[in-house]
Amino acid sequence: MHIAFYAPMKSPHHPRPSGDRRIARLLIKSLEQAGHSVELMSELRAWEGKGDPIRQQAIKTQAEQETRRILSDIQVRPPEQKPDLWFSYHLYHKAPDWIGPAVARQLKIPYLVAEASYAPRQEHGDWKYGLQQVRRALDQASAIICLNSCDRPALETLGEVKNKLHALSPFVDTGELDSDPGETRRGATAREYGLDPALPWLISVAMMRNDAKLLSYRLLAQTLSRLENAFQLILVGDGKARSAVERLFTDAFPHPVCFTGQLEHREALRLMQASDLFAWPAVNEAIGMAILEAQACGLPVVAGASGAIPDIVRDEASAFLCSAEDPPCMARYIDTLLADPRLRHQFSRAARENVMHRHSLEAAAHSLNRVLTHCCLLYT
Repeated sequence: MHIAFYAPMKSPHHPRPSGDRRIARLLIKSLEQAGHSVELMSELRAWEGKGDPIRQQAIKTQAEQETRRILSDIQVRPPEQKPDLWFSYHLYHKAPDWIGPAVARQLKIPYLVAEASYAPRQEHGDWKYGLQQVRRALDQASAIICLNSCDRPALETLGEVKNKLHALSPFVDTGELDSDPGETRRGATAREYGLDPALPWLISVAMMRNDAKLLSYRLLAQTLSRLENAFQLILVGDGKARSAVERLFTDAFPHPVCFTGQLEHREALRLMQASDLFAWPAVNEAIGMAILEAQACGLPVVAGASGAIPDIVRDEASAFLCSAEDPPCMARYIDTLLADPRLRHQFSRAARENVMHRHSLEAAAHSLNRVLTHCCLLYT
């Protein structure tokens, strides 16, 4: 099957790393793993974050031009090069899909959506027109894939939309992991980043933005300042709030800290594989891809129980979860793991098994193929 792919929130080719970009790339990879060819149809970003109606109208106008360009291109192709299905990833009121529904209708092909959310409070808000377009897209969709179980309750209130919902567990590509990190690699990593190999390494991976990310960093600093056990802290990430984050972990912070800056994805995975524990408060986190990747790397996790995070860990088996804004609780869990190497090893094994059995690229490809088949049968 030839699949037309579009991500109105952020293109998989966007230069700025994020969990959203990562998931878009993984969806493409999983579709290809299932034997399909995937074509990115547009890189137009439909996101508008300030509630500016003039900017929203400008984006809609750009999308209409993109729609005409795409249709003109497809019309001159031979039949075997035309898409069989349109697949849009991540649409909500701030980033509606203005392109996919129009192209799919014109070509008379199924329209499929992954990770859509619906916010009724915006029906009369600053993004009401974006919300209306989301509703139209959901009504047209043959199938709606939910990666975040928190999206389901609102979607299930939308009449026939609830009958189109399919669950897909968030997933990672374990083939990107170093097959033999080993103790010698840990020693090399320690030298490269100036880390203390005698201490347990506690790592967090997140962008440094002036939003919920900065609040998570603030709560992380409060949490880690309470710990009784010694550790080496590694913070992977960068962004406009980096100076603010650095102040949180340098002003009288009682533990050694390494700021790596933004790393290439494989390098971040390599550093996680060499570490001992992953911790993140995860304020307003949607899916928590870094937490899923940490488990793939065999890291026990201590995290805030927001968004889909309870769905991607095994609480009290591969991870400890608590309220995102409860530093004393997080500190107790981290201290428990730091003080007990056997428990860390037990959680590490459970974390890897959790990802291999429920969150692998192969499992996702199988689930997506089942939905695509169902979607096409319904359309015909």
